[in-house]
Amino acid sequence: MKKIIFAALLFIGLALSGFAQSEKLIEKANQKVEELNTEIIAGDKTQALSEAQKSEIQKLYIERTQAIRKAKKAGADDTETKAIIKNYNQKVFKEVLTKEQIKARKKGKEQEEN
Repeated sequence: MKKIIFAALLFIGLALSGFAQSEKLIEKANQKVEELNTEIIAGDKTQALSEAQKSEIQKLYIERTQAIRKAKKAGADDTETKAIIKNYNQKVFKEVLTKEQIKARKKGKEQEEN
């Protein structure tokens, strides 16, 4: 009986820690999406991200983070992780954002630097 209770508690503990990690990952992805949106809005307020774009970018950031973690567990070096980041950034900028949004982001980043 003690073994069953111990196994159940262990399972519940692992499940809860998994949920906590995924919530943290989602929160970090949302933060990245908001940073990107802020950069775009700083360049042109009319080019703000749509809700569909936000969810797609969030999904890509989560996938990117998971891919980096998996690569690091496999012993990847910095060049391999940079390649993963570059691949996912290209997806964001070529598949999700419009040309106008990319221009607005560039303009917004230039304004922040000045």
